[in-house]
Amino acid sequence: MVLQLTLTQMVTGATNPNQLLLRWDGREVQWRVHSSQGESWEYGAREIVRSSMLIEVIKLLGNRFKDVETVIYSSRFKVSSMLPSVVVTDDQERAKKWFGLHNASKDDAYVLVHHMDSVDGEPVLLEENDEEWSAAVTAAFPQAMAVSQAASVLLGAINESRSHAGKWVVFVDAGKRGADIVSAVDGEARYVGATQSGLTDSMLYDIVNAMHRDGLKPEDVVVNIGGEGGEELVKSMKRFFYEVVPLGEWFGLNALSA
Repeated sequence: MVLQLTLTQMVTGATNPNQLLLRWDGREVQWRVHSSQGESWEYGAREIVRSSMLIEVIKLLGNRFKDVETVIYSSRFKVSSMLPSVVVTDDQERAKKWFGLHNASKDDAYVLVHHMDSVDGEPVLLEENDEEWSAAVTAAFPQAMAVSQAASVLLGAINESRSHAGKWVVFVDAGKRGADIVSAVDGEARYVGATQSGLTDSMLYDIVNAMHRDGLKPEDVVVNIGGEGGEELVKSMKRFFYEVVPLGEWFGLNALSA
């Protein structure tokens, strides 16, 4: 069988690519390639129906975009923890220890450590990553750099919260198989989490319950929603919150280039 890469959306066409964004949710590879010629990019996606396809798809992307200058890759809907910078260093074993204590994960888990140095308090986000995914990407793109999508989305929430004094700003990237959910208040990170379920109502009630614990009312919360499942989730959120902002299908992937 010959694999083909399906282009799902194009904006003027990236004929001279200088940045490739890749992400993986355990079943589908998505990408965005950006051109050095102004605001020109294209999006694509390929569902993986058997494990061997992952390497094949990344190899095809490697051949197609072999001259790309910058490659950034990430995962969606991964278990993560946020800790103070004084607790976690760049030592991988220490990161695994703290991540395991928080999430009861296996000792050999591959943990991505993301230091948010530009944020007050300099929090560190620990995220379990997929070694098979990382190996496939770095084999095709040795220059590839791993980033945390949760951290990228959280940075967006932190920046947005600075213009909503006293309000809890929530960002959600809702996909077919889960969601990344983060929040911030007055420029400070408040929450980071993920669900590996497509049940939008459960995500809604998690946010509502957290809101009540903080003593907040619906008018005290701004909910920003993107992703493939964003349209459905926007409808659910509007049952409870006054400010619900749609961010578009590719919101989470775009956040990786911020």
